[in-house]
Amino acid sequence: MNFNKHYIRTNNDNNITRGFSDAFEQPQGGDICINEQGGRHFELFGEINPPLRDENGIPMYKWNGKKIVRRTPDEIAADILESVAPIPTVQEQLNAMAAAIKDIAEEVFHG
Repeated sequence: MNFNKHYIRTNNDNNITRGFSDAFEQPQGGDICINEQGGRHFELFGEINPPLRDENGIPMYKWNGKKIVRRTPDEIAADILESVAPIPTVQEQLNAMAAAIKDIAEEVFHG
C-alpha cells in the first residue's frame, strides 16, 4: 500500500499556516511531519483538507511541540486586534483633512 506523508507549516508563533500532503507538495525546511502513513490528501482530526484559518485569515491551530492543538479564543482575539489598523485620533483626522484642503487649494489657485 502506498502512503503519503502529511506536513504542517508554522509561523514564528507556532501557529499552523499550512497543511499538505507530499502527494501534492514537497516539504521545506522547518515543515513538520504529522503523519507518515496518510492518504493522498492532507487530513486533520478526521477531516480531509480542513480549513486551518478562520474567516479573518487567523490561524485556528498551533503546534505545541508534540501535537496540534486548537488555539484559544483569547489567542485568536489577540491576533485579530493586532491585525486591525488603529483608528486615527480626531487630531490626526483634522490634520489629514487640512492637508487635503491645502493641496486642493494650491492646485486650484496655483495649478
